[in-house]
Amino acid sequence: MNSTIFRTENRPVAPVERFRQPADIIEALLQSIQGGESHARPTLELTPESPFLPFLEIGYALRACLEKPACHDYLLQRLRPHLSVMVGTLPASIQPLGMLPKLAPLPGFRKLEQISDDELHHWLIQEGGLIYGEMQRFELENYFDAVRPHLAPGGIMVDLGSGLGKVVMTAALTLSFSRCIGVELMNYRHRLAQERLVRLLTLTRQGLDALPTPLKPDTPLRLPSGQMVNGRHLLELGARLVFIENDMFKVDVRGASLVFVYSTCFGPLMDALSNKLARELPEGALVTTTTYPIQHPGFQLLETHAPGTLSWTSVMIYRRVGPPMTEPASTARYLHHPDADAWEARARAEIGGG
Repeated sequence: MNSTIFRTENRPVAPVERFRQPADIIEALLQSIQGGESHARPTLELTPESPFLPFLEIGYALRACLEKPACHDYLLQRLRPHLSVMVGTLPASIQPLGMLPKLAPLPGFRKLEQISDDELHHWLIQEGGLIYGEMQRFELENYFDAVRPHLAPGGIMVDLGSGLGKVVMTAALTLSFSRCIGVELMNYRHRLAQERLVRLLTLTRQGLDALPTPLKPDTPLRLPSGQMVNGRHLLELGARLVFIENDMFKVDVRGASLVFVYSTCFGPLMDALSNKLARELPEGALVTTTTYPIQHPGFQLLETHAPGTLSWTSVMIYRRVGPPMTEPASTARYLHHPDADAWEARARAEIGGG
């Protein structure tokens, strides 16, 4: 357990009105990327070409049961065996503000009775991974303070499930990474991250142009983390930031020195994810997770931060140890097993409450 005293709330900040020094530019950039947790979530696209078509089909079948009181018993009966991979009481996607389109399902979509338990199980795993969350600014400041002592200067940072890109861009501004890469499956989140990046680089250019003295590549520059770099850190910011639209399991992370995973909704994926990281990461690389620990012999736990200290949830820091792992370490290490009767009572209360 780490005894460091961390920030517990965002400090008051005044908008940057003039760019007198490079530090003003960095502060303005950090302010510009806040607030993503409140973004609007569009529904998934309902077309025959949608990559989420299998997800939509099962989601519609579940929602049809949710909307019919006569089907509630059957819905709970089907969900009950899969509580270990569910996030929350009822799947968020099938509720009124979920990501299922309000349009009628496409012709040929099956009813829940025609969908197997195996298909439903995998749907619930995927559904959990679509839930979005972000750390606030003070939590990210705490996070980078915690990982910095374990990192050598430079290196590559990768965020698996990067959302709107806040962690990736904060990393590029706060520490001396040579490259920061975000990997995001959801197209709309990737698109918003790219739009944020364009605004970030535009503001960077405006700030550099407004400095009383032009920033030179070799000018010493102190980062918010305390690390010393030079002017290239800002001058080459665009070359150090990359966002990739892809499944995190399809992106190779062999060159990474730090992998960040906001894994609070990834419980059912943690076995596969830890096996992937053990197989690909070089010895010495860092991995951090939230809520769910890594339970794999290829990783040494360096620090654990309890909920309410570094962040609202627990944060774990690991180092990759030992030779490359070619085989999975084991299976089913992360699944939780809530009390089924208590879950059903909560579910009936939620359904009854509308």
